[in-house]
Amino acid sequence: MASQEDISGNTLAHFLKSTRKAYLDAVASGTGKEWTVVMGNEAGDLDSIASSVAFAWYTSRVKSRPAVPLTQTHRADLHLRAENLHTFELAGLQSDSDVLCIDDIPPSQPFPSTLFALVDHNRLHARFSRDNPDAKVVAVVDHHEDEGLYKDTADPRIVVVPTGSCASLVAGLFEEHPEHMTPELATLLLSSIVIDTGGLKRGGKAEEADRRAATFLTPFASILRNHPRPSELTTQVVEEMPGLRELNATLQEKKASVAHLNTLDLLRRDYKEYSLTPGHSPGREVLVGLSTVPIGFKVWLPHHADFWSQTEKFMADQGLTVLGILTSFRDDQDAGKNGRGKHRREQMYVVRDDDELAETLFDALGECEELQLKKQTFPEYGVHKSFGSGFRTKIWKQKNVDATRKVTAPLVKNIIEGRGKAASL
Repeated sequence: MASQEDISGNTLAHFLKSTRKAYLDAVASGTGKEWTVVMGNEAGDLDSIASSVAFAWYTSRVKSRPAVPLTQTHRADLHLRAENLHTFELAGLQSDSDVLCIDDIPPSQPFPSTLFALVDHNRLHARFSRDNPDAKVVAVVDHHEDEGLYKDTADPRIVVVPTGSCASLVAGLFEEHPEHMTPELATLLLSSIVIDTGGLKRGGKAEEADRRAATFLTPFASILRNHPRPSELTTQVVEEMPGLRELNATLQEKKASVAHLNTLDLLRRDYKEYSLTPGHSPGREVLVGLSTVPIGFKVWLPHHADFWSQTEKFMADQGLTVLGILTSFRDDQDAGKNGRGKHRREQMYVVRDDDELAETLFDALGECEELQLKKQTFPEYGVHKSFGSGFRTKIWKQKNVDATRKVTAPLVKNIIEGRGKAASL
């Protein structure tokens, strides 16, 4: 195995490139079990990637253990997130050579490693533990609902809800080891915090942990050169820095730039999957997918004639019984006080070949006070077509625009598993 010094290097890009090669060499030689695989969730957003890179760097530099960051995104899908690619450039990284993607690892059963660090989620996906009896989660850093797992094996085990960005919690680990923070790593983490919290906007998703992390990272970040001296930095000063506001505006614009994507691209761009046991049929499991999409149905449906066939194909390819499509976008037809379009959310659910599950899910969602869903019809979105035989669907406007997928997912899980109509976990 390559020495720790060879792997660490002096720059983040060198670390990622050399670590990726060393890990793949270890897998090829049958010694992948010596490595800790650090990974975010399967949606592959900037928070997951930045957090996994930073925690792998932390494990390597501070703990002196071999660790490799893994993104669960396929290499061909990296282009679906323009905000990620832009941030890679800001941090001096190249996605084609520095990022380890899930399909870079030769297919094998079991997975060739047994040690896992989870960031931006707190349950190991079955693909990594299947036929892998020695699989062990050795660290968890997350800001989603705590499922209470790995308390005997994970160190650290940090789950803080609410927190706007998991990157903030990972950044906190470096406060006791600031000598290991670099300009490129600070840029990566700060960009994640900024995009997840809307630029640390007051009254938004930003929590104290996010503001503290941003204040810590700002003096290091290569993209914020003209900042006050560290002794003068406060959370309020950081929030009001023009450079940070410009960074947020650019990242949000990149994130919303999806006009070139087709329906399949949009569905898989920000996708999470869950294996659930239905309350009405406890002897089987169903796969449930939730796709978050940054455009509204009124723009999407009339301009993508293949929406219906491509959604059916996506569900078949993924083996899904339920697909939830959660839109989150700015309505340019209705500007707010700041001149920007008002934030809107919608939800559509498609159920395949299970009428009883469809009725249960649709009824409970319609009564869910937390989401505040208002039923719509497809003609209201300018379309008169729907899915083929065997598919049931409902579409709603979501009046509670603060309820993200982090809120929706546990509600859907409880409904399908029969643990109350829409009670939180």
